[in-house]
Amino acid sequence: MINTYQDYFDTLGFRESSSIPGGVQNYDTENAFGFIGKYQFGEAALFDLGYYGIDQSDSNLFRNNWTGNWSGKNGINSKQDYFNNGTVQEIIVRDWHNMLWSRIKFLELDKYEGQILNDQPITASGMLAAAHLIGAGSRSSDTAGLKGYLLSGAVFSPEDANGTSANDYMQVFTGFQTPFVVDHNIAEIIEGGSGRDILSGFGGDDTLIGNDAIDAAIYSSQSADYILEKHTDDVWTISHKNSGTDGTDTIVNIERIQFSDNSVALDLDGHAGQTAKLIGAVFGAESVLNKQFVGIGLRFLDDGTSYETLMQLAITAALGVDAVNHTAVVNLLYENIAGFTPSAAEETRFVALLDSGTHTVASLGILAAETGLNQDNINLVGLSQTGLEYF
Repeated sequence: MINTYQDYFDTLGFRESSSIPGGVQNYDTENAFGFIGKYQFGEAALFDLGYYGIDQSDSNLFRNNWTGNWSGKNGINSKQDYFNNGTVQEIIVRDWHNMLWSRIKFLELDKYEGQILNDQPITASGMLAAAHLIGAGSRSSDTAGLKGYLLSGAVFSPEDANGTSANDYMQVFTGFQTPFVVDHNIAEIIEGGSGRDILSGFGGDDTLIGNDAIDAAIYSSQSADYILEKHTDDVWTISHKNSGTDGTDTIVNIERIQFSDNSVALDLDGHAGQTAKLIGAVFGAESVLNKQFVGIGLRFLDDGTSYETLMQLAITAALGVDAVNHTAVVNLLYENIAGFTPSAAEETRFVALLDSGTHTVASLGILAAETGLNQDNINLVGLSQTGLEYF
């Protein structure tokens, strides 16, 4: 089902004044804060649109006490005229959204269209609704309005006087058509926040900055269509081959790259490294190439499972009922790390560590995974230059 631009305004009217699509339209409502009409306009917005106080008759456009003069535009000479004329209110709200989009573009916030910030999809309709709720923001402030919300990576979510937040409106108004188009075929700098972000440069040579949490960059073609190059621990470039439309992007503090056919984990000093070392110790070095195994491990760690808990799960998966058999555990880990079975003395020594409680099965597994020999077996240094592929 396609949600049209008219559906957007129907939903906005319902949210703002409980107006029912195809039913009662509350054009004559006023809330406790002085916002009026179906779409709950204040003095400042109607001033900007040329309806109220343009003769400077109201010295404070944020009190909404409506003591100033009306301009007569479209026949609106008073608040009562405004209440009585639903047709003009429908004109006003559309003109207002044209103005909001101009402000969104002026503040260069339109570039966030199509991004996912803190797990919240950012759309044109969502940005318009949030700007209607709390304002678009300004050049002078990095925390006010829609601008503050987006610059925080959708972590800081300003509210209106009724406690409705920018994120509330971004969620409700995510999937509506609008007449506005964003040109992503230019160089853009997209920066996430402290939440989990999925960023896309679309066309052009872009810079994608993930910041905190586990962030991803997403691309529409197969991995073979791109060249991935590491520059420093946190900075990589990804180039679309044969002058592809995605250009060459610089990605900073991003842990995952998602292609149409598979994905690559870049944080070999983080969850990706833990996953690779765990797989090498429990399933053998060759299993690090098993993209499904890698994907399972990453999803557990990225979702908050501890390294130790995941190690126990992996050993249980590898040994089944024998996961409680200390001899079986020691032999599994030793053979995968060293490449041969332990001597009787070595086996006895490691089994004693488990029997005495000095180590748990999981902590012994981590001890094995973190050995230099295991890291050499899985070529951790090499993986840190190429990333770790997964499904």
